Amino acid sequence: MNRQDDKKAMFDIMPADNEVTAKPSLSRRLISKTLQHAQDAVEFASDTSRNIAGVADAALDALDHVTHHTKRGVEGVRNTVRDMVSETSEAARQVALAMARASLGKSSLTLYLPEMLLNNQIRKRIDRTEIDDIKIECGNDRFHIELDGHYRRFLYRLSLEFNVLECRIGQEKYLRLRQVDEHLDLQVRHAGTLTNWATRRVGNVSFELINSLPIPFLINHLVRDIPGIQKEGHRLWYIDLEEAGFIDFINNRSWMVDKLLSLTDFSILPGLNILQESRELVQQLVDQFEIRGLRVQSGRLEVQVGIGSE
Repeated sequence: MNRQDDKKAMFDIMPADNEVTAKPSLSRRLISKTLQHAQDAVEFASDTSRNIAGVADAALDALDHVTHHTKRGVEGVRNTVRDMVSETSEAARQVALAMARASLGKSSLTLYLPEMLLNNQIRKRIDRTEIDDIKIECGNDRFHIELDGHYRRFLYRLSLEFNVLECRIGQEKYLRLRQVDEHLDLQVRHAGTLTNWATRRVGNVSFELINSLPIPFLINHLVRDIPGIQKEGHRLWYIDLEEAGFIDFINNRSWMVDKLLSLTDFSILPGLNILQESRELVQQLVDQFEIRGLRVQSGRLEVQVGIGSE
């Protein structure tokens, strides 16, 4: 059915009124236009979406491209800066090492060796045949030595107190001591309290008598297994530091490196704060140390070190 037929049908059904017949035609036109606008809007929206998607894809591609080149540029700058910092740090370390060497060439640095490390070293060197333990306590120019040992059925503890008369660190390395006090405690293995009390009394009296002689046989027997120690005369002792193993131990560089790395007072050595960043650098410095002096102080040995002129 064509448009003319529609009109004819409508005229057949509806009254012949121009105002009334115009309304459906207007409504249809409005509906048709509305639908067309809607379709156009949908098509526009679809095209716009595709265009926006394309723009977004292009933008992302461009961003990725720029980001890639920017990243490479940043990495290049970072590597350059890292190389510059590394070179600067290395230069600073070498300057710090040179400053420390120059300072130690003119003056000495005092490092403190704890008596605990000293005791550990001596215990490694004693003959355990008759000596069970040894303990050394350091005072201000004083030594207190305790020897625990056994002889046949007897257990003993020998306590000796010494003043340091001389400490030499040169071509000869030794300590000269004066014995100022002593005590001997004896016990019999598997004996009762009364027997041990009597033994201790006899031991103390005998010790006083024997020790007053020019050649105190008892003490010689007790200390014979400690290398480097010998009697010089009545109540005078001589310790060969090399034979006793003191010098090898004091010269051990590992404790010096540890000590330098643990120091917090940077004013005692120029460049120390930078040197502490590298154990290897500290080791280079310590390898050049020479011992210039030694002193017995409370709870420790004071070791003076320096660097000799080449």
